[in-house]
Amino acid sequence: MPHRYSIGVLAIFVLAGCDQSTAPADIIDEAAVAQFAEAVSESSDVHLPSLGSLLRATRKAIQATDGGHEEAIRHFRAARRLASASEDSIEAGNDEAGRTLANRSRHRTLSGIVATLGSEAVEQAVAGSAAGLDRLQGHLAGRDVAQRVATRLARIGEIVAAADTKLAAGELVAALHRALTAAEGIRQLSPRYRARRLIARATDLLDRATAAVGDAPTEEEATAIGRAGRLLGVARDEFEARHNQRALAAAQRSRRLSWGVVQGRATDAG
Repeated sequence: MPHRYSIGVLAIFVLAGCDQSTAPADIIDEAAVAQFAEAVSESSDVHLPSLGSLLRATRKAIQATDGGHEEAIRHFRAARRLASASEDSIEAGNDEAGRTLANRSRHRTLSGIVATLGSEAVEQAVAGSAAGLDRLQGHLAGRDVAQRVATRLARIGEIVAAADTKLAAGELVAALHRALTAAEGIRQLSPRYRARRLIARATDLLDRATAAVGDAPTEEEATAIGRAGRLLGVARDEFEARHNQRALAAAQRSRRLSWGVVQGRATDAG
């Protein structure tokens, strides 16, 4: 049923707007919310979806078969080209064009995942985000939270409801996009945790990309790996300076470039 996931979060939002005479005595601060969000992100029974885990599953599925994934491969190759063009635009100072190209690259990537893994993977992703939201709702029910946190939780609820609606309509790429966005919203409740994890994943992917090309990278691969390394350095510096959102942005761009190389080698070999 569409929008069934947003109602409980709306109740938390209303509590945040109460004055001191009517607010509940059980108050939870932003640090406590962040700590619980970390626990939800790591919980083995919630299965909060992530783009990285879906890409790994996609790569394994492509490598395990002898052909048959031509549509997905076309999507991933296009995603790689768009990601590279996005970095070209950003380095040239055209951030708006860079964001547009990055969004197109993401859409192609999600299309490749759906073409490979099918509707079941999307259903699991939507269910995982809904479970993460339900866990947060249960923990925060009856407590007063900061207005900023309540607003973000309400928005996550809306996105999960939209993912459910898109899934019911058979719009799988749109449903997957919203499920991943909701999951990232939950993780973003603890931005420092998210930045630390993303830097670690970007580091691992850069190592894998470097190993994949060996001593014979193409010009495109060498450029992507060089950029990924520079962005990873920026991410680490920003993390040390406690600029968590900047660290997240740089690490995400680094990871996207490295993954393009890794996935490109896998699909080219297939």
